[in-house]
Amino acid sequence: MIPARFLARRQRFLAQVELADGSRPWVHVPNSGALTGCLTPGLPVLLTAESAPRRKTAYTWRFAQGPAGWICIDTLVPNRLVGEALRGPGLPGWPPVTALRPEVTLPGGGRLDFVAEVGGRLAFVEVKSVTWVEDGVALFPDGVTTRGRRHLQELAALVRQGHLAWQIFVVQRADGELLRPAWEVDPAYARELARAHAAGVRLLVFREKVTPPEISLAELLPFDLRLTGS
Repeated sequence: MIPARFLARRQRFLAQVELADGSRPWVHVPNSGALTGCLTPGLPVLLTAESAPRRKTAYTWRFAQGPAGWICIDTLVPNRLVGEALRGPGLPGWPPVTALRPEVTLPGGGRLDFVAEVGGRLAFVEVKSVTWVEDGVALFPDGVTTRGRRHLQELAALVRQGHLAWQIFVVQRADGELLRPAWEVDPAYARELARAHAAGVRLLVFREKVTPPEISLAELLPFDLRLTGS
């Protein structure tokens, strides 16, 4: 972990930071979302050095300092954690997994994060990273997500076909106590999430334990799908 301070973001995948020696490199941002609450100039961040060939940046931004500890901003981490859980001890409410395949492509061309065989049935899984928290409420999404709505529609269609389907949210910080859809940002996604859940898509919300460089799935959190203010 390399400490630095956030300075500015340019486009979705580039941010400028200041290192301890005063240099100001541009670093890769592994998160295309708005990163609400993580872009305050001067905010402490943690980086990793990268040496892969053809990279345009020498560092990747991994963590931001939040009010209750570190926030993991890498959107790939939740997929890795859920994948490890499905391959190992399983997830709450799941029967044993007998087979698992990541990055499954659906007949219509859509793609979901996992398909598992559980109890003789197929279970499809989509995982979302949550980094935005206000007053203990974890909010998703932090920007309009047509792709996220399509995932929910695909999960609901799979339920109608007789399969199992889960939408999993992973809150990547310690101060989230409850998940709500961010209706103010994307009311269409909030409505689609409520419809998918009513149609039989199951929801799981996890909070991570973030102690850089270690990250693990910790507690289950409740969710509230009421469209407050709509």
